[in-house]
Amino acid sequence: MPVRKFRSIEDMPGPVWRQPGDPALCRTIAQLWDLGRRLTNRRFIPGVRKYRSIDEMNRAQESESKP
Repeated sequence: MPVRKFRSIEDMPGPVWRQPGDPALCRTIAQLWDLGRRLTNRRFIPGVRKYRSIDEMNRAQESESKP
C-alpha cells in the first residue's frame, strides 16, 4: 500500500460511508474482523512466572510460542 502525503487536512479525501444493504459494506466489515483477528492472534498464559536465569526464561518462552 503506497504512502500518500497531504499538505493539509482539507486535501485529504473524506471518509467512505456505506449504505445499509450495500455489498461493499459486508466485505468491509469482514475485512475489519479479519484484521482484528490477525492483530489479536497472540495469546498469553495468565500468571506470573519466575525464572532462575535469562536462559531458562528464553527456553520457556520458545517452548510456549511453538504450536
